[in-house]
Amino acid sequence: MSRLKTLSLLFGLLFIVGCAGNYWYSPLTAIPVGPAGPPSILSVSPHPSPSTALKVTATSQVKEEDFQWVLLGFTVPSVTVKGVKICYKVDTASPGSTYISQVRLTKMTTPDVALVIHDDPTNLTAISPTCYTSPTNLKVEGTITLALKMVFGSTSDIIRIGGIELLTK
Repeated sequence: MSRLKTLSLLFGLLFIVGCAGNYWYSPLTAIPVGPAGPPSILSVSPHPSPSTALKVTATSQVKEEDFQWVLLGFTVPSVTVKGVKICYKVDTASPGSTYISQVRLTKMTTPDVALVIHDDPTNLTAISPTCYTSPTNLKVEGTITLALKMVFGSTSDIIRIGGIELLTK
């Protein structure tokens, strides 16, 4: 191999490694689960505007102790995650009564074990579109799941979820 080809190959590899960055995910693959898995009193569907956002609703009031979750699975290369950013908005007539009560990441290998690797109990209550970053510093690879615990004060409320970003830089 010529010296020029070798240098070009090395430059290309350095460029690819140097450009590795954050990973964005769509929320549209989410599923609702109850305390022991499905079924759930939550419902998820594309939001009408825009249809790429996720709409989460509840068929009855949901309290903290009801353990109602929305799960999104991610496949990532071997990276160190510095945080997870959730873009969302709460549509409610009573601010503070409906919110995302927990941001959790779990890691799964065998189908009988899911290890919690990040747990953030910050209540996400914004009634204007916003993004919240849950800071962490953990090494992940393979399949991880983002779990968002939901609380609903009213069945007329909606939680909209937009883009999800895994921060690696």
